[in-house]
Amino acid sequence: MKKRRLDQNLLLSQLKYLIADMFRLDILEPDKIADDEPLMGGSFCVDSLDALELAICVEEEFGIAIRSGEESHSAFTSVASLAGFIHARTQTGPARPYSPAAV
Repeated sequence: MKKRRLDQNLLLSQLKYLIADMFRLDILEPDKIADDEPLMGGSFCVDSLDALELAICVEEEFGIAIRSGEESHSAFTSVASLAGFIHARTQTGPARPYSPAAV
């Protein structure tokens, strides 16, 4: 159980760095992004094109495809919901370390 929690925390951190890098949030420190920060309509001002770009990055970075509208709506509710979505689909191994150069 403890290992799963560490994996989830690592995944949250990776997503925060990915989001900050993608949306050029130079003034915001990724570690200060709240886990429950809304992705759509929140302070990130993510629109449908941004969500598509984020979905493509998630697929490239984690090998997880977000296919349906219902799936994306659920996954993009918050940073934590996206981490949970990815975590649920990557039970076979640990998350790869995030590399800003890969985005």
